[in-house]
Amino acid sequence: MGSKLAACFLLVTALAFPAPAGAGGMAVHEFRVRGMTCALCAKAIEKALRDVEGVHEVRVDRHAERVRVVARAGVPADLLEAAIEGAGSYRAEPLPPPPAPEAPR
Repeated sequence: MGSKLAACFLLVTALAFPAPAGAGGMAVHEFRVRGMTCALCAKAIEKALRDVEGVHEVRVDRHAERVRVVARAGVPADLLEAAIEGAGSYRAEPLPPPPAPEAPR
């Protein structure tokens, strides 16, 4: 039972404190997406991004007009932007990278 609890803790920790951009060969890209008005829009954008080679995770929040993509470090942001805009009548604007978490003191 202890190993299941440890695995659960690691999963929750990884989700709550994602690795900074570039850690482990991964990069985080965030976009503001205009024109995303419904759940079908969000699904179309998610599918288009998941079809890009090297994309590992996609989170779409249509209410906040935000998309977060975790991909291999070599995947260019403009390729992800093109995938979003190619999914429909959307306008993707890259956002600054998220700040790296502070080291414990």
